[in-house]
Amino acid sequence: MGLGNNLPGQWRRVVAIGFAVAVVVAGAAPASAQFYVRSPEVHKGELEIEEHGALYSGPGEDERLRHSHELEEKYGLTDRFEIIVEQVFEQPIGGDFVAEEIELGGQYELIERHGDGLGLAFRALYEWALLGGEPDEILFGPLAKYVWGKDSVTVNTFFFGQVGDHVDIDSLELKVNWRLKRELTERWALGVEGYSEIEDLSHAGSFDEQGHRLGPVVYYEFPHAAGDPEWKVAGGVLFGVSEAVSDFTYKFDIEVEF
Repeated sequence: MGLGNNLPGQWRRVVAIGFAVAVVVAGAAPASAQFYVRSPEVHKGELEIEEHGALYSGPGEDERLRHSHELEEKYGLTDRFEIIVEQVFEQPIGGDFVAEEIELGGQYELIERHGDGLGLAFRALYEWALLGGEPDEILFGPLAKYVWGKDSVTVNTFFFGQVGDHVDIDSLELKVNWRLKRELTERWALGVEGYSEIEDLSHAGSFDEQGHRLGPVVYYEFPHAAGDPEWKVAGGVLFGVSEAVSDFTYKFDIEVEF
């Protein structure tokens, strides 16, 4: 669905609000935690606004958070390219709720999927650190999705390179996010998601020193009339399988598409 001639103005307002919110609440926080598996599809003329949140229980050795949130705004400029703005917020245990970073970039769809088969895209973002003493980062990597019937597998492989005066790793950081999903009905789906992180590929450390978690997730798409916004929600629990992360991460996603 498209928004017509008014969308460029609305998109500019979304971007401006995102930047303003991020700057106003900026403070200090640990490295960002995000738990959402991106899809490679791009749709021209569509605006998507998404909230990806997480609540934590049982602090890990390297992760001591109460909750985290990522706001993402995307707009399809062409049939294959979309622009992306993201803001990341977190509250560590015993700390304040703060904005950690703001991100700007895009995604290009390399292989467009029609029905069953493979879809492939490439995403790149520049991440400005809003915290004193933290490095900026450049995110880049492929997103793949393979669909057969009611089943699908989606994999995101993202590399992070630090830039600026506060670089604290010798190589690249790696994050791999994946999802196995089964469509149960027109509205409901069930899946398993997994998230792994190696903070420095040149010093990967042991399995327990890395970040690994996985768990079940339920997905629901709300019914809507033609021309109305499309709403989607998801929720699940991720179990920490390495000592570095929290024992339980309760994740939720809220998405609206115009």
